[in-house]
Amino acid sequence: MSTKFKTVITTAGAAKLAAATVPGGKKINLNVMAVGDGGGKLPMPDAGQTQLVNEVWRHTLNKISQDNRYSNYIVAELVIPPEVGGFWMRELGLYDDEGTLIAVANMAESYKPELAEGSGRAQTCRMVIIVSSVESVALSIDSTMVMATQDYVDDRLAEHEKSRRHPDATLKEKGFTQLSNATDSESETLAATPKAVKAAYDLADGKYTAQDATTTRKGLVQLSNATDSVSETLAATPKAVKVAYDLANAKYTAQDATTARKGIIQLSNATDSTSETLAATPKAVKAAMDNANGRVPSDRKVNGHPLSGDITLWASDVKAISADAIGQITDNGTMASANTPGWWRVAVSNSDTVADFPTYPDGSKLYSYGYMFVEKIGEVWFQHYYAHMGANAKRQDWGTEPNTSRQWVIDYNTVNKPSASDVGALPITGGRLNGPLGIGTDNALGGNSIVFGDNDTGFKWHSDGVLGIYANSAQVGYIDNSGLHMLADIRATGVVRTGNGKTLTLSSGNNSALNAGLSLWGRWRTSNSH
Repeated sequence: MSTKFKTVITTAGAAKLAAATVPGGKKINLNVMAVGDGGGKLPMPDAGQTQLVNEVWRHTLNKISQDNRYSNYIVAELVIPPEVGGFWMRELGLYDDEGTLIAVANMAESYKPELAEGSGRAQTCRMVIIVSSVESVALSIDSTMVMATQDYVDDRLAEHEKSRRHPDATLKEKGFTQLSNATDSESETLAATPKAVKAAYDLADGKYTAQDATTTRKGLVQLSNATDSVSETLAATPKAVKVAYDLANAKYTAQDATTARKGIIQLSNATDSTSETLAATPKAVKAAMDNANGRVPSDRKVNGHPLSGDITLWASDVKAISADAIGQITDNGTMASANTPGWWRVAVSNSDTVADFPTYPDGSKLYSYGYMFVEKIGEVWFQHYYAHMGANAKRQDWGTEPNTSRQWVIDYNTVNKPSASDVGALPITGGRLNGPLGIGTDNALGGNSIVFGDNDTGFKWHSDGVLGIYANSAQVGYIDNSGLHMLADIRATGVVRTGNGKTLTLSSGNNSALNAGLSLWGRWRTSNSH
């Protein structure tokens, strides 16, 4: 007849079991079993299932083990407690810790009552699966999540029966022991009663309370045979002392180290010691190293000067201007030769020998003793000459060096005032005026003339010894060495006089009567007779 009840490993379960058998494969951890009612009828397990037909309850496995007789059989057990029930059971499902259905089985249908129905029982469900390798399945479960089955308890008791039966306790194993009230027993198989402990306590409480010995007080101490211990709470035994003594006695007798031999030496943290009998500690070396690291390296240079000794820095080393004169201009030199920024001394006894010496417009030279300040910004040169007598001059040029052909600009000041010739003026003491002069107006007469108020009325030079008289650009007379010659009428509202011994000559082409009064001192003569 055909098999009605069976267990089938699912397709997903078979894949996981196969993957677990390869080297380094992950074991399957079977930890949950589910119960179902098959939807009201007995189901037929199918390898393609991923869940029960109709699950009614699930719980962590109570036990998973290898069968005692068949090594490739794995037995999984689930205990349903009495208080759980009220459902039919027709199918079982075995799951791993990732929720994958590994195996599915059907079972003889039975009703699981719950305790509240008036009849309760513990129901054990067991599923057996056959695997090719038991090592692919983890045969352990969380004991805190299961309830022991009766068979499990019986098995454990049977196992216990086959082991040591009620062993006595020893110093190494737990077991049964006899109590004792003795306080002077040396037994290692008896256990002291509280009475014995109290008697010993009362005795000890009335005596000196022992303390462990330290480096500062006496007390109890444990002996030690160690020769390499650094403990300060143990005491060396004579054996340990002898071992150390024999070792030392057989070795080199230490001597103090010197610069010529090896030996023992005292450490020192000092960083300023000159001792040749002490050894520097790492702390001292670090301090010296830190100090050295904080200083300027010996191979460092300052403007090209190595730090191998004292360094004399010049102003040029730090692109500064020296406070002292950096050069001197003397006879037969040039002012343009001062081609380094800074102060230059000028000491020229004959300025005519210096081609580009500062010169006034009239050709005279500035005082030739003083100082010159030279500055350079990019390719622009500036020279400022300050003569001792107060005059100063400056010039500017472009190029890599000053140029002798660049003219000087002379500054005038309260000490060095310009002359009338310097500014094209007539001195207050008099001078020559080249060209016409207008007083209070422009001059329209031109030539060598002077006009007053009106630009064409005044005096104009004609020739040697002849000075013309003009009014509104018309000549009205002239003066020469023979006298005043009028080319227009002379109209007098006052007296016309001549000096003593002088002659006044009147001539007229008008024969009409003249009505005028005339007073003469000296001879009087007229060319008309009437």
